[in-house]
This record gives sequence, C-alpha cells and structure tokens, in this order.
Amino acid sequence: MNEPKKNTPDRETGSPVTRAIHGIPHPDPHRALNPPLYQTSTYTFPDMETVDRVLSGEEKGYIYSRGGNPTVSRFEEVVSLLEKGEASRAFASGMGAISATILHLSRGNRTVHLPVTLYSGTRAFARKFLEPWGVPVRWFDPRPEGWLEKLDATLQEGDGCVFLESPTNPTMDILDLRELSALCRAKNVPVVVDNTFATPVLQNPLLLGCDLVIHSATKYLGGHGDLLGGVVTGASGTIDVLRGEEGSFLGATLSPFNAWLLLRGIKTLSLRMEKHTANARAVASFLAGHPKVRQVFYPGIPSHPGYSIARRQMSSPGGMLSFELSDARTARNVCDRLSLVGIGVSLGDPESLIEHPWSMSHRWIGEEERRAIGVSPGFLRMSVGLEAWEDLVLDLDRALG
Repeated sequence: MNEPKKNTPDRETGSPVTRAIHGIPHPDPHRALNPPLYQTSTYTFPDMETVDRVLSGEEKGYIYSRGGNPTVSRFEEVVSLLEKGEASRAFASGMGAISATILHLSRGNRTVHLPVTLYSGTRAFARKFLEPWGVPVRWFDPRPEGWLEKLDATLQEGDGCVFLESPTNPTMDILDLRELSALCRAKNVPVVVDNTFATPVLQNPLLLGCDLVIHSATKYLGGHGDLLGGVVTGASGTIDVLRGEEGSFLGATLSPFNAWLLLRGIKTLSLRMEKHTANARAVASFLAGHPKVRQVFYPGIPSHPGYSIARRQMSSPGGMLSFELSDARTARNVCDRLSLVGIGVSLGDPESLIEHPWSMSHRWIGEEERRAIGVSPGFLRMSVGLEAWEDLVLDLDRALG
C-alpha cells in the first residue's frame, strides 16, 4: 500500500497561508477533503476496560464534548500551528477565553496587571468581578515614556500575570512585546496578549517571549460574522491544566459547529488580512488628509507613535483604525450618513463596520475615565472590510462632507 502523502508544512518553516489550509493531517476513511463535523455531546465505549484506559490517560479518547471534541481539537491544532505554540484551548467566546485565563492565573489572589487602554469587556470583567472578589488589580498606562520602568517597579515575584493588547482596542496603541516579556520573565510573571486585532498572520507574541496568546475567534479567525468563539495558546503544561479545570468546569465550551466554521474561515485568513490591510492603508491615508479629521490612529502611518515598534513586531499593520472628529454630534452624524459602512461593535467581517465608543462600547465608563484612556466624544473606531477601497473612501467622503 502506498504511504499517505505528507501534506502538512513544517511547524517552523511552513508559511501561514499553507499552515492555515492544511493544518495537521487527519486520515479520513472516506477521503473527505474537508474535516468532518462531529456534532455529538457524548462518546460511548465498547467495554469497561476501554473506559479505564481513557479515564486513566493511558489511551487517548473523548468522553464528553465539554471536555473535548474532535472538530474542536482540530481547530485548536490549527491555531497552535499558526501561533507556533505547543497547545491551544478553545472557548465559546473571546470573553470566555479571557475570563478563564485570568481566573486561572490569579488563583490565590495573585496580582493581575492591566493597561488602562483595554477592550471594554475585559475592563468590565476586572471591575465587576476581579476587584469585588478581592483579586488585586493594578492598572498601568502604557503610553507615556518610561512606562515599562514604572510597571517594573510594581511587579512582584510570582504575580498572576500582565494582560494586554497590541494594538490596543480601540486606541490602536502599540506596546513593545519583546521588552515587556524580558522584564516580566525576570520576575516570573506570565505575559498574556490578546492578539485579536493582529491575528497570528501579522504577529506572533509567543515568538517575542510572551507566555499566552488569546483570540476572540469571533473576529478575524472566523472572518464572516456568523459565529462566536475564543481560543488561548501557549505551553502545553499550562494549557493542559487550563483545559482540565477552568476550561471544563466554567462551561464556556466552543460548539463543534462553530469550530467547523472556524476551520473553514481560517483557510482564507492570510488572503483576507492582505485585503483588510491594503484597504485600511488606503482609508487611513484618505482620513489623514481630510480637513475634518483631527487625528488618525493607525500603526501603518509614520506619524503614529508606535510605528517603529509595529514594524519590528508585526508583518503589517492590519485592518483596524480609529480617527477623531471635533465632537460627539459630528461623529454620530458621520455614522448615520454612511451607507456601505455599518454601525456595529464587532470587527473582522467582510463588511466594514464603525462604532462610536463614546455612545457604544465605552458608554458605561465614566466620562473622565473615557477621556483619560483616549476615547474622546468625537472618537470613532473602524473595522475596514473587504470591499473595494475606492467605494469605502467615497462613502466616508460623502459622510464627512
């Protein structure tokens, strides 16, 4: 019999495009090109001896889909390949992955360090759950010069983690992940990066020294706005414990169908990110030259404070940008006048989306705090989609006019 053809790239040398499409080969008796969907909650055993072998860990096998599912496992394997991590654990949403990971790392009331520039959902989790439960939360500002030295002064040996984003949501700040990781490693503090904006195609935090990477798979990994999912990637020892404890008992399990949709979406991730980025460059260039736009926040523009760092740690600046207008009324009117660009809080879809954080994602944050983190009344965040960039520029030009 002929040996099966090896159709998977090497983990270290294969391009993201190829890894996303081929993943790890799983022989199928029917030779199906695409992975099957295992839409089941329970797995049976032929006999009690098999039960003993599986439950003792002597033999690999699935028991109940809250703990593991073949379709979900395949999605986890592909993400591990893309992020160049040892293992991954999937969750029902991005917040499921974030909350489970932070809870795991903060056990024993270990301190969690969070930047003030942070996704509003993660911020709310810290404010509404971690702090009331007595978990020490230290907030730091990653924007002023010397912020790393100030953070270093607050870090204690064995703290729970430093959790951050780069680029940040929605202010598009860029943090030096390599320098931060070196600083935290010296004090045995794990670094967790929400890599949703960049995706594993544009940035690999693990290769920069970070310990865990999180994605809201709802966004670019799925890429079509038709699912919810989250995933965390890192060393197998950490992920195995997370999988068996918070990953199982908190119940935020990714459904097999959504894992199947994610496997489909990831196959075009590299191509989509190329188009998202090209469109965002064109839109950012247009906005930077418009008289009604006060400032554009996009790491692909040389005037961005994090431009040089982004060039070092990202292969390209991505499809997200923000810009500032004079006031809330002007910003809201622009949203209302757009026809191609939809008003919505998500991102990473083929359709371009815009949101007014002052009225939407950051609505329930105090006004003074909103301004302090860089969200002004005239601030808008845009997820640049896959439409023709000329049409997007025309739509924005009409709305601004």
